[in-house]
Amino acid sequence: MQNRFLGLMKRELSLLRSNSVVLAIFFGAPLAYGLLFGFVYQKAKPENLPIWVVDEDNSILSDRIIESLDDQENLRVSKVLTQGVESRNAFTEGGIHALVWIPEGFEKGIYRQSGPEIVVEVNTANILTANYASRGIQVVLGTLSAGIEIQSLLKKGMSADMAMLQYEPFKVNYERKFNPSANYLSFLWPGMLATILQQVFLLAMALSFARETEEGTLGGFVSESGNVFNAIGIKSLFFWLLGGIVLAMMGGMYAYFQVFIQGTWLQLAVLVAVFIAAVTFLGIFVSILIPSQLKATEILMVIATPSFVLSGFTWPLSEMPQWIQAVASCIPLTHFLEGYRNVTVYGAGWDVLWPSIGGLLAIALVFLSLSILGLRWRLRKVVGNG
Repeated sequence: MQNRFLGLMKRELSLLRSNSVVLAIFFGAPLAYGLLFGFVYQKAKPENLPIWVVDEDNSILSDRIIESLDDQENLRVSKVLTQGVESRNAFTEGGIHALVWIPEGFEKGIYRQSGPEIVVEVNTANILTANYASRGIQVVLGTLSAGIEIQSLLKKGMSADMAMLQYEPFKVNYERKFNPSANYLSFLWPGMLATILQQVFLLAMALSFARETEEGTLGGFVSESGNVFNAIGIKSLFFWLLGGIVLAMMGGMYAYFQVFIQGTWLQLAVLVAVFIAAVTFLGIFVSILIPSQLKATEILMVIATPSFVLSGFTWPLSEMPQWIQAVASCIPLTHFLEGYRNVTVYGAGWDVLWPSIGGLLAIALVFLSLSILGLRWRLRKVVGNG
């Protein structure tokens, strides 16, 4: 029994080595893309976003505003203009993220209490940078506005305490939880790694039984394995063992980029295990159903490509139509990323994690059952054609 098992493992290794493309993708893609995306988001959040200021006032107050904007961590005043500019040209040619207009007579308007207005045009072509730029400008202008108002009240003879109370009748204390620094590496990169892991396993499993069918070795392989269940187990176990190497590489990247988790490694290990099982049996089912390596790969890539968008990781599932939510629930990545966020970001307990594990187990059992039935059907078809 042991010799037969080792022989089947050697056979799978020989098949994998004969397909250099799959071998390179299975090990190379997680490492290459993981490092690439990690370096892309390594700064964690955008800093020094270039903005322009149109200073038509040229006053001490406008100089102070420009200096404060330039000191804000997310912003960099790359150009100060003395006259207006067409915003489309500023955004497209200047590559800036916001345009701040300080009108002529602004400082005088403040002293006269005529309510002068600063106009801020934000480039929302990229929502991420637009949010950072907009928030940075709001903080600067809001702080200066409060300071000017309080100084005005002090000049009228009001005490400092009363001036503060007059301007701010109640306080608001914002506390940012779970990702207080808005670290984009911790937020997005793990989701991308999970998507890559799903892709490589689906690609590998797409070729598993489709290749056996194409090369006419399916009947012999199942016979040597003992039964259809063992045949599926051999294919799965072989790639699970190789997957351990891939997961070790990913763990090393977590350490290198200093991405930490709030929950326990045991929770994450269980979640990853059932995720890989669900992805594996989904891939095997398609490989059995479609006896062409090329077509099986194409079908699984069609399934995998939109999975990150449908997972609810970046855009909430609750905001999607019901039929899309139903489709998303059939994709392993959806359940995995929900559980992953609960473990790594919230540090949630097993009671919160079980729905994600249960969803993945349900997908795994459904596609395992379909794979067994499909392989039996495929064998009868092969025998009938033979």
